[in-house]
Amino acid sequence: MIRSALRLALPLALAACGQSEPAPEPVETASSAASVDLSDVVIVVDANGLGAKGEEPLRFGAARDDVDQAIEAAFGAAPGTSSNEECGAGPMEFSQFGALQIAYLDGSFAGWFLREGEGMATSDGVRPGETTFADLKRDRQVRELDTTLPGEFQYTTADFGTITGFAEDGETVTALQAGISCFFR
Repeated sequence: MIRSALRLALPLALAACGQSEPAPEPVETASSAASVDLSDVVIVVDANGLGAKGEEPLRFGAARDDVDQAIEAAFGAAPGTSSNEECGAGPMEFSQFGALQIAYLDGSFAGWFLREGEGMATSDGVRPGETTFADLKRDRQVRELDTTLPGEFQYTTADFGTITGFAEDGETVTALQAGISCFFR
């Protein structure tokens, strides 16, 4: 009896495999429907680096001269510079362009830190001082971190990278960071 049922079911199953179904219509979600407005942005940061809007991004590991020159050309001003010998990863140097601090380790681009400021955003439109923590949690996968730094979290970017952030008041994203940092926890 079971063999008879299998003999009947097998040809039907094979015939069904050859039939093509029409492709399903794309479903628009809240995050896919929202377009990211970067019209007033000059510098774009992401989980793997940064760059001038419309230019090829500079990735972690790029030479300091290349990164500083590109951001200086886009920003229109030379950076302020500083260093810290006591970072956990080793001695680091920094270039400061307004609200953006770029970190270098052994002469190579290692990370960035962005506070509230004009003309800068992540590639998926997150802006410190403007993006609410509730909106970010609604649009992205967010993991709140239990560290000594107030309001620290990580979120998954639209290109599936990870950016660390801070929402010290629990309501507004106050800063973002990717790559190697010099935070003391």
